[in-house]
Amino acid sequence: MDEILNKIAEAVNSCLGPLTNMHITGGDVRDLLIQLIATIILFIVIRFFFWKPITNILEKRREAIDSALESAKASRDNAKALEDDLANQLEAAKTQIKEMLAKAEKDGNLRRDQIIADAKAEAKRRLDNLEIELEQEKNSMQKQIKKEIVDIAFLAAEKIVAKEINQDKYMDVVDEILKGAND
Repeated sequence: MDEILNKIAEAVNSCLGPLTNMHITGGDVRDLLIQLIATIILFIVIRFFFWKPITNILEKRREAIDSALESAKASRDNAKALEDDLANQLEAAKTQIKEMLAKAEKDGNLRRDQIIADAKAEAKRRLDNLEIELEQEKNSMQKQIKKEIVDIAFLAAEKIVAKEINQDKYMDVVDEILKGAND
């Protein structure tokens, strides 16, 4: 076998051309072949014993990454949907607040108008009552003045006539005189 290795070494040295000062020997070729065979055996051992577990680990890792990416995409989609939903709820709340403010303003205006109408009605009622009271007071004053005039006239007539006059008849006469004066 050494002879074959030496022939291979000579063939390699002749092919090297300007690199001939490297001088490859049969031991170098043997070492190279041993390393090459060890490398091939290593690849075969890795291929048959470790390749499937490594590819399974890599496949599981890929699936986990894909799952995480899908989960992240689903979370992003959910967040977008939630954001849209919250935006819609915010708009609905703003609209509802505007409606409530408009209703409150309308109710306030109606209440104000009602209070004003009630106040006007109360003022009119009081004016009417005051006019009635004034009319009653006027009538009362007229009756009192009429009575005083009658009393004064009666006293004056009594003194003038110097005799007793029937006061009821005299009142009828005074009423006729006053009615005639008012017409």
